[in-house]
Amino acid sequence: MKNYGAKLFKEKWRLGKLFLLAKTDKYSAPQLAKIFQCEKKTIQGVLNNNAIKLKNLGLFKKKYFCNENFFVNLTAISAYWAGFIAADGCLWSKNGRGKSLFIGLKQSDIKHLEKFRKAIKSNAKISYIKSNNSVHIGLWSEDKIFDSLTKLGIEQNKSLRIKKVKITHRFMSHFIRGVFDGDGYFGGKKVTHIQFQIGGYKPLLEQIQEVLVKKCKVKRVKIYPLSYGTGTMASRLQYTGSQIFRILDFLYKNSIEETRLNRKYKKYLILKKKFLVLYRKNTILYKNPKKL
Repeated sequence: MKNYGAKLFKEKWRLGKLFLLAKTDKYSAPQLAKIFQCEKKTIQGVLNNNAIKLKNLGLFKKKYFCNENFFVNLTAISAYWAGFIAADGCLWSKNGRGKSLFIGLKQSDIKHLEKFRKAIKSNAKISYIKSNNSVHIGLWSEDKIFDSLTKLGIEQNKSLRIKKVKITHRFMSHFIRGVFDGDGYFGGKKVTHIQFQIGGYKPLLEQIQEVLVKKCKVKRVKIYPLSYGTGTMASRLQYTGSQIFRILDFLYKNSIEETRLNRKYKKYLILKKKFLVLYRKNTILYKNPKKL
């Protein structure tokens, strides 16, 4: 993180004065810049680094925007992105200020970030980080977005704090597909070896499993640690064999281009074609559970 105003605000009394004036909600960034005889971006950088949000006094327009009501009343599209954020996003705030959302992916998945930006009607920049070959998008100081997601049960500071989410049954397939696109895997060269797996916090995986048991007619399985001996809180929900077709059909039913990670969806279509006979058999069993 860039250390804005390191020299100008080296003295604590000066920094404290800036914070005091900023919290009165009476000054804009240009006004504070004039008081401290510096550039506006220096003031904004110092305040952002300390999670202090200036009130918009109508003296300047917000540079980046989005549909702040996107997660207020869920739809199939917003439920999907809520799931994806639960798996691969990060909600961040400091002392209740500067409530923000951040999503980072590998560079090859940049088109998926573009889908998110379009869905939420934002003009936020997608940035490239050369050091780890990744791309990210941030919605900074978006209180309503942040609060809407936390009301759904999506906690800040990554996915390993999410217990259960408040998603209606109507949109659970879309939410789970979002989680799967963010933290899931499936594949295998032989039908006896093909696997479907979602990683995450055990309470959330238990909630997901209840949906899969009911909707996909699969058996309840034990949820294991994602890896052993590392002290991680992450777990994995895993199914193997041809029954995974029932799960994948459920997740992709009624999905659209805007709510799918392309590379996983293409893999799903390839897998269906490769194991066509077993796919058809499981489709019949899925539609006629008495044959199970």
